[in-house]
Amino acid sequence: MLVIFYFVPVIITYYVLYVRNKEKFRRFKIQHKYPGRKQINSEIRYSFLSLFNFSVAGLYIYETVQKGNTLMYFKISDYGVAYFVFSLFLLMFINDTIFYWTHRLMHLKGVFRYIHLVHHKYTSPTPFAVFSFGAGESILHSIVYTCLALLIPQHLAVFVIFHLYNMGSNIAGHAGFEFLSWKRRKQWFFKWQNTVTGHDLHHKRFNCNYGNYFILWDKLMSTLSEKEHFYQ
Repeated sequence: MLVIFYFVPVIITYYVLYVRNKEKFRRFKIQHKYPGRKQINSEIRYSFLSLFNFSVAGLYIYETVQKGNTLMYFKISDYGVAYFVFSLFLLMFINDTIFYWTHRLMHLKGVFRYIHLVHHKYTSPTPFAVFSFGAGESILHSIVYTCLALLIPQHLAVFVIFHLYNMGSNIAGHAGFEFLSWKRRKQWFFKWQNTVTGHDLHHKRFNCNYGNYFILWDKLMSTLSEKEHFYQ
């Protein structure tokens, strides 16, 4: 299931942006580099390793839910509609916070080469880089997602929506194309969200834009390349 969850949207995104509409969308490419076969093969190879670790975590979550040993629930009325909606944003905020701080930790000089180097192997990522992690990083992400699933009360639908959103935003963040104009990125709905440009700059420079969904922590900790994030 996870192989399908990863490959179907990633392959479609890559085909639309890098094959079918390569010339049409060239002006939206943030970096002018286009990946070679070596890069694609490397990203896919490491993604399979991550998919194995994520599958182990997914199986553990499934078995734990089946035994009733989690806070996951199946009737919206158990917690109410307000919490149903709130829980989705709660998951996003907690995950974004954990991601920011673990991400900064992985960029420390003594940690980077052992944990995070694989994901930064190429400075101009493609959609296939979404799960392109070394073993240590994929295990870390697996632990985080498992804890989120087990420790926060959430309806099954919220669990599914959260992971679909997570996958979609990460595919966009690694796609390498920015279709939102700088004016649109400054509007209220997008103002506090990370952009494709923002994450692409992180892959290019390594020392800025550590957030996942939002730019809150980057702004608070002065790690946001704000001018390029919005105006490039």
